[in-house]
Amino acid sequence: MLKVMALSAALSLAAAPALAAVTNSSFVEPDGERVLQLSIDIAAPPAKVWKGFVDEETLRHWNAPVVHIDLKNGGEIEQSYDPKAKLGGGETIHHRILTYLPERLLVLQNISTPKGLPGQAVYPKIYQVIQLEPTATGTRVTLSGAGYGKGADFDALYAFFSEGNAGYLESLKKLSEGK
Repeated sequence: MLKVMALSAALSLAAAPALAAVTNSSFVEPDGERVLQLSIDIAAPPAKVWKGFVDEETLRHWNAPVVHIDLKNGGEIEQSYDPKAKLGGGETIHHRILTYLPERLLVLQNISTPKGLPGQAVYPKIYQVIQLEPTATGTRVTLSGAGYGKGADFDALYAFFSEGNAGYLESLKKLSEGK
């Protein structure tokens, strides 16, 4: 019972948006799999926002000082927040690009991450879907993480990305809006 209460408290905390401008529309599939889904409205055109995800120079400037992007279906994104990390080493985050539609959609399979990520063992089971939708005032960006199953590792990873992705979206908004 104590485990259920702790899990419930952790999920409640993880489901609350970390930042006011971020909308949390996360949900649970009928089979119990969780989808972490966060959105933000950005007062910038999709082309400008898109660069925050796929342009190496833009990413180096605001997010990951070490980055390489092979933008194609089946390509890869490798990056690190540590400026001392080396591409191809164990200190970087790897994603496989499953598919993309320029300025609209980017679907990633998580491959690997440096040691220390909460729930690291299940990280490769999560898929990231990044959607950009033009709006009357700019772009709505939705980040969805699919594949969160049951268990402590999934709970830890979900909580980490619930907060981390909200912060990422807020930072992307500031970058794209020039603030």
